[in-house]
Amino acid sequence: MSFVISLLLVLHLLCWATSLGLWVAALRTKQPNRAMAHAAGGALVLGVIMMGLSMATGADGHLWFTLKLVIGLVVTAFSYVAINRREETPAIIWYGIPTAIALNVVVAVFGIGR
Repeated sequence: MSFVISLLLVLHLLCWATSLGLWVAALRTKQPNRAMAHAAGGALVLGVIMMGLSMATGADGHLWFTLKLVIGLVVTAFSYVAINRREETPAIIWYGIPTAIALNVVVAVFGIGR
């Protein structure tokens, strides 16, 4: 089970890295790629699966899992809004994407298990 969770974690982190990288690539033109939203959605789904597996094995940290879930939902929603609005994406949505991704990483590193 540890191997499965580790594999899911690697895929989860790759999805977040892809989403952030595609955001950086689109920063100058504000023309988001659909893959950015799909990567954020993939990270969200993988995170939910990992959360379920971790809770099934008796892990604590329900507050941190819930906080990461909410942040993941925000990133995914913001990414899809940016794709639909293109150049007219509000700045709070556009710059909220990398901010929420970074916040998600900070919560993951410093929050879980404390």
